[in-house]
Amino acid sequence: MGCEQSKSFTLPASGGAAVAPAAAAAPQSPRPASADDNNKNNNSPPPPPPLEAPVKLETKDEPEVKIMAVNSGTSARNLKDLPSSPSQSQKANAAAESGDPAFSDNFEVVACKIDEMQVGEMRHVAVPGAKQQVLLGKGFDGDYFAMGTACSHYSALLKNGVLGDSRIRCPWHGACFNTKTGDIEEFPCNDGVHVFEVQTKGDELIIRGEAKNVDNQKRTFPMCKRSSDSPDTVVIIGGGAAGLICAETLRKENFAGKVILLASEDYAPYDRPKLSKALDSDGTKIVLRKEDFLKEHDIDLRKSSKVESIDFDKKTVSIIGATNETIDYTHLVIAVGQRVRQLAESVTGGKWNNIHYLRTLDDAKALHEAANGKRIAILGSSFIGMEVAAYFVGKATSITVISRTRVPYQAAFGPEVGEAIKTELFDKKGVTFIPDVSIEAYTGVNEVLQSVRLSDGTTVEFDVLLAGIGTVPNTDFLHNTSLSLHPTTKALIVDEYMATNIPYVYGAGDCVEFPLASHDNVRCTIGHWNIAHSQGRTAALSVVGKRKPIQSVPYFWTTIFTKSIRFAGFGEGVSDTFIHGSLNGLKFVAYYLREGRVVGAASLMYDPVVSRFAELLAKGAVITKEAVMEDPELTKTAEKVFAVPH
Repeated sequence: MGCEQSKSFTLPASGGAAVAPAAAAAPQSPRPASADDNNKNNNSPPPPPPLEAPVKLETKDEPEVKIMAVNSGTSARNLKDLPSSPSQSQKANAAAESGDPAFSDNFEVVACKIDEMQVGEMRHVAVPGAKQQVLLGKGFDGDYFAMGTACSHYSALLKNGVLGDSRIRCPWHGACFNTKTGDIEEFPCNDGVHVFEVQTKGDELIIRGEAKNVDNQKRTFPMCKRSSDSPDTVVIIGGGAAGLICAETLRKENFAGKVILLASEDYAPYDRPKLSKALDSDGTKIVLRKEDFLKEHDIDLRKSSKVESIDFDKKTVSIIGATNETIDYTHLVIAVGQRVRQLAESVTGGKWNNIHYLRTLDDAKALHEAANGKRIAILGSSFIGMEVAAYFVGKATSITVISRTRVPYQAAFGPEVGEAIKTELFDKKGVTFIPDVSIEAYTGVNEVLQSVRLSDGTTVEFDVLLAGIGTVPNTDFLHNTSLSLHPTTKALIVDEYMATNIPYVYGAGDCVEFPLASHDNVRCTIGHWNIAHSQGRTAALSVVGKRKPIQSVPYFWTTIFTKSIRFAGFGEGVSDTFIHGSLNGLKFVAYYLREGRVVGAASLMYDPVVSRFAELLAKGAVITKEAVMEDPELTKTAEKVFAVPH
């Protein structure tokens, strides 16, 4: 796709709008966004053709609808001029049912009576000849909308999500889609969804649009091509979610210079959260974008490229790997993520070949091959450790989790939730959990670790040891530079626009410390998939001079034994917990409070309450313990917050 529908963008010269803040020990306090912030969508080009693979959805009983198909060659905008006599409607319906090519262009559906839907209601509407349906809703502003039924991430039904101010938040992983444009506003995922025209005819509500977009529900945004006239080069260090979204956003915002994406692994950017849930994932099936897609949009992916050094004065990046070279840049985005914390050989007593870590696709493959049919011990009881333990049930001959805490997930979800997950899931699956211990001694032979002695005197024997003991920002190559890093964690310090203390240099993803708007701008490092996406987009907007402060609410999930626990918010400093539902029945929502205010929410089998909580935080709502005790599913609270006076 080229730039036929909109002009390309060239970065301003030195001193222009895309300049980062002046060098300082740390970023300045929040600054106003540029005047361009509010003009982003004024010249939005029309959407490109949809992706090829349709989303397969299950549909349940829905209101019956009256169908009128549309003749070929008529645009959706002119459908209101079509005759609607019974004879022509019957002919159109017959054409649709018979697979007539006339239906392949446009459709018209009489969905319901105008006064039939309540404010905030969403329902599915069938379209003749289509495998999928259309989502029809009535927003809190009283306007109707029609759009694709499925989230473009993992195909969750948006009808089961949360309707906010002109957007829907997915019930599974918190992605948000604008109900008027279909644009993705909060992540994860790269794509939006299609929207359809809604009009009234007499006392009926009618949906019109292109028939092909009903089944091909993902909508990939148009992107600019590289122009030889542009002197600019944006180098993005890091081939993860933040780097990929940054690269795509640059092209969506009509940046026509070079976009170079440096990836340390020998793969295109892939869906990293899947690794610990499915260690045997096929790398070709979990890529976020195929390499052909990146080439088509002039995103220069350079795999197996490790950055050796950066010269901020000369604006150059030196890399080693597939090619040893020095690259000039005009703007630089550092999105290098984190790396796993490893056990020091001085602690373990030597180098052991059967100690594994999990961060990359190659790590996952190696662990799967090593532990399948063997005894595995897992050091660490948080997300990586417990997801891997769940994965190996039925695959390994024994699974032992060695934990410093009393229960799994204790730091993330608290002792009550952790105890329920341990008792009702892991204990019943035969996973051995050893709490409140540390390793005191390592024993092995010929570089193969055979056992460890724990602080309670227990000896654990195994064939493979996975160490899931945390991560650290992957910023070693920046330690002796003029970039501002956190003195302890060594995270790259950025402001709300992802700008560092050096002009033209930005950061994004797990490697940065930034101000979290939803929690009083507390400075933190958050290794969540959705935040990495959002920071990548924010950095790209800053590069092209359309600065917009990051406002995303942290949202993550963990999947064990086909059950997903969702969490939204920021749980540091929690002093109280309120739990609604049944912990032993594994159907609950837990609210985490600090100074009487709810700062986080976790749920299991209680969708979409966590997404509702996230949308309320995004709106700026302050939720108290009294509020969740009175309204534990937050439905009444949401109605009050999103209600529009008429």
